[in-house]
Amino acid sequence: MRCLKCQFETLGDVRFCGKCGASLPGPGGPFDFSKTQTLAYSSGGLSDGALFAGRYLVIDELGKGGMGCVYRVLDTKVDEEVALKFINPDIAADGKVIERFRSELRITRRITHRHVCRMYDLSEDGASLFITMEYIPGEDLAQMIGRLGKLPVEKGFIIARQVCEGLAEVHRLGVVHRDLKPKNIMIDREGNAKIMDFGLARTPHGVRLTEVGQVVGTPSFMSPEQLNGETLDQRTDIFALGVIMYSMLTGLLPFEAESTLTLALQHRTHRPPNPHSLNPRVPEDLGRTILKCLEIDKTVRYASAQDLLADLDKSGRRFETYGVHVPGRSKKKAANLPLRLSWAKVLTAASIVLALAASGLAVKTLFRKSRAAEAPAPIVQLGAPVKPDEKAKAVPVTFITEPSRAAILVDGTPMGVSNDTFSLSPGTHNVRINKPGYQEMTATLVVEPGGADRLRQEYKLVPQPPARGTLDITSDPAEADVFLGGSREPAGKTPFVKGLPAGKVRVKVSKAGYKDQTEDIDVRAGQRSRLYSSLTPLDGTVEISSDPEGADVYIGNELIGTTPFKRPLAAAVYRLRIVLKGVAEREDILTVHPGETVGPLTYSLDRPRAAPLRYFLKITSNPPGASVTINGVLKKERTPFVWELDTHEVRLKIEKEEYKSQEEMIFIRPAPARNEKSFELKK
Repeated sequence: MRCLKCQFETLGDVRFCGKCGASLPGPGGPFDFSKTQTLAYSSGGLSDGALFAGRYLVIDELGKGGMGCVYRVLDTKVDEEVALKFINPDIAADGKVIERFRSELRITRRITHRHVCRMYDLSEDGASLFITMEYIPGEDLAQMIGRLGKLPVEKGFIIARQVCEGLAEVHRLGVVHRDLKPKNIMIDREGNAKIMDFGLARTPHGVRLTEVGQVVGTPSFMSPEQLNGETLDQRTDIFALGVIMYSMLTGLLPFEAESTLTLALQHRTHRPPNPHSLNPRVPEDLGRTILKCLEIDKTVRYASAQDLLADLDKSGRRFETYGVHVPGRSKKKAANLPLRLSWAKVLTAASIVLALAASGLAVKTLFRKSRAAEAPAPIVQLGAPVKPDEKAKAVPVTFITEPSRAAILVDGTPMGVSNDTFSLSPGTHNVRINKPGYQEMTATLVVEPGGADRLRQEYKLVPQPPARGTLDITSDPAEADVFLGGSREPAGKTPFVKGLPAGKVRVKVSKAGYKDQTEDIDVRAGQRSRLYSSLTPLDGTVEISSDPEGADVYIGNELIGTTPFKRPLAAAVYRLRIVLKGVAEREDILTVHPGETVGPLTYSLDRPRAAPLRYFLKITSNPPGASVTINGVLKKERTPFVWELDTHEVRLKIEKEEYKSQEEMIFIRPAPARNEKSFELKK
């Protein structure tokens, strides 16, 4: 490989020039496993209020990824809000990517279940390709876990059971999700869970979107067989659901590591503790159910989601049941005969009620003002009851916040959450608005007596400034130790990514054979601070001796010294020549590693010896055809023949059937003389 700086030709697969030590161009950088490899989304996207494809009115952007953007839109033809996944036109030209989306659509359109997100259509508008799907207002499970840390056991149980119900239907149709994780589970505003994103799903007869043995999915939630690139079935989704349940109820992942390789090893060897030991509110039998989902051997896991559902229902009986008041009964009967329902019945009834409510009350908030036939908003009467003579004075007030579902306190009294309507008496009120992750907002609200029939107050919450940032360190070469803040213990190896408190931190990157690099990095809250360290290799030391001494030492055609020789050389591979003029020359390939000592290497340079003498002997006999033994070795040839020898003393033996054998020791002259010996055989 030729150095771009000094044009020196360096042998072997090395990273540095053997003459000047400069970095050499390689065939390509190493693959970074910490980053998702995806295509960049280059489109400017769709703006709010734009009409796309002649029918979709853009309300707002829900998210952005490598494939494009996802928008919340109003389908003006059916007057219904849907989610629209807009695909980058550059990516849409890739047939394999489009096949993935078609596969996703074919799979999910077959699944009609209340806990699985519906997908509607794959369409195109000119050069734009997009997918429409069910819009689910709410948050994904990853956001919920990040907001709450760990979920209340009852809430986590309900979500786990709903996801398991959805999986049971998915598996019944022969589909394996393969990328089940909190990010792909939406929780709507009523608390219902829905499974999303079947982009990696497979059916038994579906299109194969990945090569054999390729690993796809999210490592922390992948089963051991999935990390190993083996054939998958529905039990890999059960393993992922076990990881999800574990993280929901404990706030921790059962398997955590800094590299995918270490994580894969944990998945195949590590058995996490029972969740009950991390959160005593988790019943032990529910903890055992979760651990059975996480079994390394898939034959020991639950064979189906239905089997898991049965054990979840058994664990659910251990939770507190609920008393349900039945309207129309007397207080005495209601007190004596409370209706106690199991979890399974409560969930079934709740699902039916929510489904009916959703179908009857689907009103688009964004367009309420423009609809003349809008029904009055429901009034939620909270706090102290209003006396009959004061009802006429009370004014309905609706608090709208972005984001929604913020806690509303009026005059220090909790009233409920935003987007609901409350009845407030005339006067001046102090309003406080709280939502985790956002700064508290205070306001003064004046309700005029006899004023407007209805007040609408809108507030936009400001996110709390993050207290932590991310430190991202890479180095060339990789696998260098990273020391933080003067610590003597390494915090990890490059490539290194870690969340740290905002502020300055001293970073030292160290690797054997290379010079340490120390930098002060300013970690900024909510941002990723990057450091790239191109480590300078330390010179190696080479010792060379020769016998006899005084030989010249060359690298290529450049004279660098005379034996005995000892000097530093840059790390590289060298073509070495040891030359003793008029005597001998030796060649060798020398590999010098950073910071290491090579040698002493000793080369023997003997003076050339005279060529050995050669002798030629012609042997004849009368009669011919006799066999000849020379110095005890029987030759194949028979007389007459000429033989080349390396000695002047020759012991001959001549034999022929019916003739007497003859033996004789003769002395011959060296070449170029031609020696001849003739034998007269007798019977």
